[in-house]
Amino acid sequence: MLASRYHRPQCRGPQAAGDGGRWSTNTESEATRAMENSGQTRSERRAAARAERDRAAAVRARQRQRLWILGGVLALVAVVVVIIALAAGGDSGTSGGTKATKSGESLPGQVEANQRFAGIPQDGIALGDPRAPVTMVEFADLQCPYCRQYTESVMPTLVAEYVRNGKVKMIFRNVTIIDQDSHLAAEMAAAAGLQNKLWQYVDIFYANQGAEHSGYITDAFLEKIGNAVRGLDVDRAMADRKLTKIQTQLAQAQTEMQLNGIAGTPGFLIGPTGGQLEAIRYRSFTPGPFRAAIDAALQQSNAK
Repeated sequence: MLASRYHRPQCRGPQAAGDGGRWSTNTESEATRAMENSGQTRSERRAAARAERDRAAAVRARQRQRLWILGGVLALVAVVVVIIALAAGGDSGTSGGTKATKSGESLPGQVEANQRFAGIPQDGIALGDPRAPVTMVEFADLQCPYCRQYTESVMPTLVAEYVRNGKVKMIFRNVTIIDQDSHLAAEMAAAAGLQNKLWQYVDIFYANQGAEHSGYITDAFLEKIGNAVRGLDVDRAMADRKLTKIQTQLAQAQTEMQLNGIAGTPGFLIGPTGGQLEAIRYRSFTPGPFRAAIDAALQQSNAK
């Protein structure tokens, strides 16, 4: 520490054993005689002592100055850390944070989700016109932050440009790759699907997604998401979660993911409806790679 490095020098002889830290009288006398025999006058010795005291005082002053500077730097760092933390807390990125609510919302993302899918046909896990010439399948885990990133950055554009006009039908295959809480979330989303509300439920869930493995997926959380879905009978959905047909649906999703060689989420397949589906290759969560894949599938189906 600074205090130990810049201590005041002491001309100190050895302590006698058991004297409790008192100086030896003989040693003091010898030191006095040594000073008297050094050839220095009394005034010179006083001047030297004053110089030594001044030097020690200067050392202490420098020490205090450095401590003040260090304290100021630490205080500045603390302020910067707080500012960064507050900024991060208000961000809606993929680290488990949530967006702020808007007017008319009980949860973030509620208004957008209910508007986004309004008027588009739903049938369980399917979104869009069942006669659409192209089918796009998504494999996703509701705890997956990358799935959330796709849902927020890409999916709204695809729905607006291809699903709403009847060109593409989307299928949501809910899988579990993170932990058992993912399966609990998948059950509730599938139960919402029995009321043709799965896509709104999933969208609002992602907007309020917590950190992986944090235990945030409780019945209360699932009910809260359900209450934000316009027209969903939440009590019915909570009761339907353990139905055999829901468990079968989720098991089939896991099997399809494995059979198609999809190693992680989100994963996508696309192709002509009723025909061979191929994996979508993408390097970023931007609409571009997905538009290209959809346009190619439309050309293949002679529907564009």
